[in-house]
Amino acid sequence: MTEFAPEELSEARRAILSLRNKSEKASGKLKANTWQGCLVANVVKASDVALSLMNAETTPSFERDTLHEAAAVLQDVLRRAEEVIAKFAVGTSQHTLQQNRIAALKIALALVAAEAEKSDDERSRT
Repeated sequence: MTEFAPEELSEARRAILSLRNKSEKASGKLKANTWQGCLVANVVKASDVALSLMNAETTPSFERDTLHEAAAVLQDVLRRAEEVIAKFAVGTSQHTLQQNRIAALKIALALVAAEAEKSDDERSRT
């Protein structure tokens, strides 16, 4: 499995938790069953998967489809963060937020990919 320093994981957890909480708060302001509502709900679900994988005390078990869906959502959020970071001046809080989010999303994606690979390996053995 992909190994990260405890400090990296701690920072990544903080950034993903921030993304999750902001998304959850935004979902309360959106109408149910709209594409925006579904998008934000998917970010919350994908963040939960990432946070579970970052939690060293537990060994979560996720369905293969759940991992692939989480990876797709996290990849989309990463793409958007990479696009928007250029709009903020270096050194501003918005730029730093996006920088931290990008680093955290890359770690989350690596963990999700490693877990999906592990899941695929276990399926192929049975």
